[in-house]
Amino acid sequence: MDEGIKYNTKRCLFCGEGEDAAELYPRTFEPEDLTPEIFSARRVTEHFHYKIVRCRHCGLVFSREILPDDVLARLYSSSRVTFDEYTGIIREDYWRHLSPFLNEINKGSALEIGCSSGFFLEKLLEEGFKNAYGCEPSIEAIGKAPPLIKKNIYSGFFKNGIYQKNSFDLVCSFQTLDHLSNPDEIIEICHNILRPNGIAYFIVHDVDSLQARILRDRSPIIDIEHIYLFNKKTLKKLFDRGKYKAIKVSDMKNSYPLSYWIKMLSLGGFGDTLKNVVERTRIGSISLPIAAGNIFIIAKPMKE
Repeated sequence: MDEGIKYNTKRCLFCGEGEDAAELYPRTFEPEDLTPEIFSARRVTEHFHYKIVRCRHCGLVFSREILPDDVLARLYSSSRVTFDEYTGIIREDYWRHLSPFLNEINKGSALEIGCSSGFFLEKLLEEGFKNAYGCEPSIEAIGKAPPLIKKNIYSGFFKNGIYQKNSFDLVCSFQTLDHLSNPDEIIEICHNILRPNGIAYFIVHDVDSLQARILRDRSPIIDIEHIYLFNKKTLKKLFDRGKYKAIKVSDMKNSYPLSYWIKMLSLGGFGDTLKNVVERTRIGSISLPIAAGNIFIIAKPMKE
């Protein structure tokens, strides 16, 4: 990676130029560390991250100097899919939190931003949606999508102009909003392409979760992939400012096996030993539903 990269300085989404931010953690990587592997989802973190700050006015946590979007696009396009064995679990967990709200909308067209191989889009079609579309930068992920899904996946970053106004009854995105350099603009675009009675369903990491507070910069969410990190208050504020009515903002449970939780804690040699022990005794395959630090929002666009 070119050492002459010009980093983009980010500001608080809510306080802008008038922010007063405190440094939480210093930058931990060098340009030569930047490879597509460290931008692959659900890997074990190397604890590479930008300088992380917290706005003293509103509490928003974010990365200060980040890679420009063209560099990020190249890295994400070459990123790998490392979680195939968990997609069945993931899609059921995501569906479980969404399904109670679907009686209020038509099951016409749905869009997922950051759809990977389209496994959740398949779930939406199975549950009665007529059409399912996705956006995904990873070439490998799109290549793994089934033909019915692949033809409806836009290859690249989600942006204005891809979809027409009032096109979707559901726009969803999982663990992607905190990867984006412009989440406020993305929320605005979603508002435009959602139908008046549609809903937005987003899942992000919770920067105020117990594991994040205990592990601090050793937490998996303090990572170079994450630019803006939210808690329930700042996530709701983002959607409020984007002219949505929040229906629910809540913790969510993930149902991964014990071996996955141990792996993601990134405990070094001890963690590897513990993971091997639980896998040998078959305890590692036991599903363990935990509210481990993810939150979701269901919101409706307020149309003029």
